[in-house]
Parts: sequence; structure tokens; C-alpha cells
Amino acid sequence: MLKSFFKKEEENGSDLQREKQYVLEGQDEEVEEAMSLLSEDGKGQLDETMEEINEAVKEAAKTSLRDIRLMEEGRCPSCGHKTNQFLFTTVCANCGWFSHISPEEGQSIIHLKTGSTIECGTTFDTKDYYILGITDGVVRAKVSKDNVEYIEFKWTEDEIHKKREAKMVIQAGVDSWTEKPLTEYDGDPILIYASFGNLQERYVFGNTENAEAFKKQYPVRVHKNCYERVCVDCDLCVKKYGGEDETIYKELEGEPA
Repeated sequence: MLKSFFKKEEENGSDLQREKQYVLEGQDEEVEEAMSLLSEDGKGQLDETMEEINEAVKEAAKTSLRDIRLMEEGRCPSCGHKTNQFLFTTVCANCGWFSHISPEEGQSIIHLKTGSTIECGTTFDTKDYYILGITDGVVRAKVSKDNVEYIEFKWTEDEIHKKREAKMVIQAGVDSWTEKPLTEYDGDPILIYASFGNLQERYVFGNTENAEAFKKQYPVRVHKNCYERVCVDCDLCVKKYGGEDETIYKELEGEPA
């Protein structure tokens, strides 16, 4: 029941279906009960509820696209002001909003107010009460923010070098398809993140035509589906970049992204 009402039909056994099912695990009984109660009020009530759910999903997707577009233009998704760009962090001096990525090859060390520490691969801020410590893709620590003094990020020299090198490529402004300077194109550069193996790469293009030509020449048919999946929500490869500034081409129900 849960699958049929809350997701489109997918190929049985696909990696994406299994990945989503982990999140929904154990909720089938609750959904069955909710559907039963709504059915008692008639099919119209059930259809209205499903329409509300679909609208909520669309609104959330639009908000995500809006935020990504603002960050792509170097603006804060919270207040719209210009942001300050650092190697691994973006900060808005106007409202205090910031976005950062954690080391993939190095370590993150959570320093507690008690004086003890928790070492992990990366950290994830839940934006409410907890910091999650993640190692090898597994959440191994859940710490209340009230108990955290600060978090230390131990980047490897290789990670820093790669990030600086990528930043220089963007600043140099060379189209990844034509290898021409981006100054020859009108409009903002288009960024694409794709993993053809286990490692994420970033490509920059002067216009949509070059980006589409690149995607046709190098189709990503593996389960990662890099050209459609939002990079910031994906952990199926070893990331070099956070992906906060990627451009999404996918359209929402016929509306331009």
C-alpha cells in the first residue's frame, strides 16, 4: 500500500527503490490505517488528500530549485544578498546563513563541552537539535548541540589541493565541451556534477547547448543518475564538491525549472 500511494512505479529490485524503502521502512501499518480512515469518508476525501500531498511535494521541489539557483548566482537562499565564497564554505555576512561540506578523505572531530571528543568521517547538522557523526556512510553518533563546544574539520592536503584546483578552473572560465573561454558566451555558466565511476567530477559550460551536447556524448546510465538526481541529496559516490551550486534542468510537471 505504501509503495502504490506514495511513489511512482519503479523497476523491481532497483537500487533507487531499495534506497527509498529504507526511509519508509516500518511505516506501512501507519499508512494503511490512515488510508482506511480516509476511505471511510469516501473516495473524494482520499483523492483530495493525495492532491494535497502532491502539491506539497511540488512546492518543496520548487523551493529547492529556487535555493539552488540563488546559490548558483552567489546569493544567499535566505535573504538574497551576495555571499562570501571560501574553499569549503559559503557564508552570508548579512543574515548569518552558511553552507559547508565536511571532509570526505579527512576527519571531523566533534569537541564536547565535557572535554571529550568524537572522531568521525563527516558531520551532518540536522538544523534543530542534533549533530550526526557519519563514518563510511553510517551514522555512528548523534550528539545534542547543547553538548557540543565546536567541530574541527581535518582536511587532507589532497582535498585542499583538489578544491583550489577546481576553483581556479571555474575562475579561468573554460567551457568543458568546447574548451573556449566562458567570456565568449552570454549568461551565467552552467555547472554539472557527474560521477562516471566512484569519484565525482565537476564540469562547466557556457550555455545549455554545450551542456546538453556533453550529456548526450557522455550519458550516465548507472544507478547514480547524476544528470537528474540532486547532488546535495545524493551519497552514492565519493564527492569532491558539495554540489550546492549545481544547475538542474529537470522540469516540474511541465513547468521550467
